[in-house]
Amino acid sequence: MNLQLQRFYEDYRAYEMNKDLVENFHKRACQEKYRVVKALMACKLKDGDSVCTHVQRFQQHVECLVRINVNFDEEMDIDIVLNSLPSYYDQFILAYHLSNKNTTLAQLHNLLQIAEAVMKGKGTASTPASSPFISIGQGKGIKDMLGAKRKLDAGTWEFESKL
Repeated sequence: MNLQLQRFYEDYRAYEMNKDLVENFHKRACQEKYRVVKALMACKLKDGDSVCTHVQRFQQHVECLVRINVNFDEEMDIDIVLNSLPSYYDQFILAYHLSNKNTTLAQLHNLLQIAEAVMKGKGTASTPASSPFISIGQGKGIKDMLGAKRKLDAGTWEFESKL
């Protein structure tokens, strides 16, 4: 507490001081919560932007909300991130949901980076109509550390549980 507040509250009892502080700072906390939630919901991945930067920006907003005691569970965080992706990630989102895996936000971040690299390698990141086909099931490919299996030649995605 700064010196000015200490002097102001020196004749208050602890309960009265707490009540007064809560009343004074509640409005400010509500305004901050509104500002951060609005920014979080407006956070959409734009063409040409990096998935890495997008997820990091999202994580910064979530950390601001945690500081003011607004908590989302990790599943909600992941749903909000997936909802913020453009339409050319629809096949990735479908494969993610069909895989029915419990992943963390960090693991989703890594999977999105892999998907972005594959789409950029195929030249499809900016054209929704030519998004790569994504499938769930068995196939030959390169296994990543997180269990994402990719076929570089066909541009397909498959998820296997390694978690």
